Amino acid sequence: NEYKSYLRMTVIGQRVKIGDYHATVKYIGIIEGVTGEWIGVEWEEDGRGKHNGTHNGVQYFECSPDKGSFVRPHKIQPGRTFSEVLAERYTDVTGIGDEMSVINRDYSSTTVELVGLSDADVSRAALRKNLVMREENIEHVGDLNYIKDMCGNTINLDLSLNVISDINVVNSLVSVMPNLETIQLKGNVLSNSQLKNPDTPHTKLKRIYLARSGLSWEYIVMLGRYYPCLEDIHTSNSLLGEITIPRGVFATLQCLDIQFCHLSSWNQLRDVFVIPTLKTLILSNNELSSLEIKDGELSSLSVLSLDCNKLHSWSSVAELGKLRMLETLRLRQNPLMHGPALDLRLLVIAFLPHVKKLNGTVVSASERQQADIFYLKYFALDYHKGEAGFDALHPRYKALVEEYGEPARAAAKISTIKDQIVSVTVVKDKTSITVKLIKTTPLKNLQVIIQRKLKVPLRKQKLVYYENKDLKVELDDPTRDLDYYGISSDVTLCLE
Repeated sequence: NEYKSYLRMTVIGQRVKIGDYHATVKYIGIIEGVTGEWIGVEWEEDGRGKHNGTHNGVQYFECSPDKGSFVRPHKIQPGRTFSEVLAERYTDVTGIGDEMSVINRDYSSTTVELVGLSDADVSRAALRKNLVMREENIEHVGDLNYIKDMCGNTINLDLSLNVISDINVVNSLVSVMPNLETIQLKGNVLSNSQLKNPDTPHTKLKRIYLARSGLSWEYIVMLGRYYPCLEDIHTSNSLLGEITIPRGVFATLQCLDIQFCHLSSWNQLRDVFVIPTLKTLILSNNELSSLEIKDGELSSLSVLSLDCNKLHSWSSVAELGKLRMLETLRLRQNPLMHGPALDLRLLVIAFLPHVKKLNGTVVSASERQQADIFYLKYFALDYHKGEAGFDALHPRYKALVEEYGEPARAAAKISTIKDQIVSVTVVKDKTSITVKLIKTTPLKNLQVIIQRKLKVPLRKQKLVYYENKDLKVELDDPTRDLDYYGISSDVTLCLE
């Protein structure tokens, strides 16, 4: 009977826990030549599977090579209820332990140590404002009345990496948490099942995280109807299908994060572009090859990420120039950006006069001037040819000519870019990196590079160099340019 109950509770597409690992159910039934019932799964962890869903030449299901396995039903751990885990972790002050997880302001979770806290210092009611219930094998709701009594003041709920497969489980939980503002559902493979209409819309929920949930766009729109005050939606690793937005849905949306969703056409997103409140759009790790922005689209957008797409033409960058409110842009790992990194950065800056931060680094006033001059020189030949379409592709060019003069004369106003570049080597213990920078680069830009490549936090960086054996120069003001510290030629800096 126990054996049959496992089969009865398991459905195709369900995320399950087997031992210490997770998998998605791909097949339920018999295998030719083997006795009994089997469950075919695709493991989430690489290297655990033995095949691609094939046994003795018969294809029972499809999955990535070497990620498929067949397991007996009793190997699957039964999912737990939310109320069960809630009672276990958050009911009594006794047994609180030395550590707990809290949700940070960026909605990630952090383990903190509880030092010197007595029963009078900590109450579970206070902790329940930020419920972190990750990787608890939660699948079902449980006692909804108990949850309602316990979670009336919950603001943030993290259910990441559980085994919830029915979106209605999520909606039931949200319905009894009237003050909930943020819910994280990362890694729960949610089926596109029939949604049950809520009695009343939930007007407090602002942020929902759906990474690796598998929900189609149609269901995300339905969630938008249930939660009409959503401001942030984060999803990834899903085949969203057609992206349409009915009138009145997502009327308050400010941030939309759609990564790893195989978007290949800019036109798929036209309905998104006309959301008047949208300020942040993250489209990294898709397959977009070109952009075209029409009048009135993305009128409030200030942050845009297009990392890891297939953009290959300067015409796409020129289109971004139409976004007057755009201040922060990411364009890394596009075909367009293959080449000398410094030159390409300067060109993008020149195309986009309103951008203040590019690829994570602040654009200084001196760098922008350098970019404008370099841009004039770079496209000077096309300008003098008078080729058709030049003005459309380079709407700023004539204004820059008026400001700096013809390209040849403009170059004389400042040193050439080549003369302005220095090679900076940073040494930490036995490790070193070398980067080429303009002399007018702010020190803080170099510090960001050091943090990324040498894994040294900004607050722990102390940079020095030696003019000679007796003169040590400390670079202590990150807002100053390299030139301010006398770095006018190639130099080696020590990271102390």
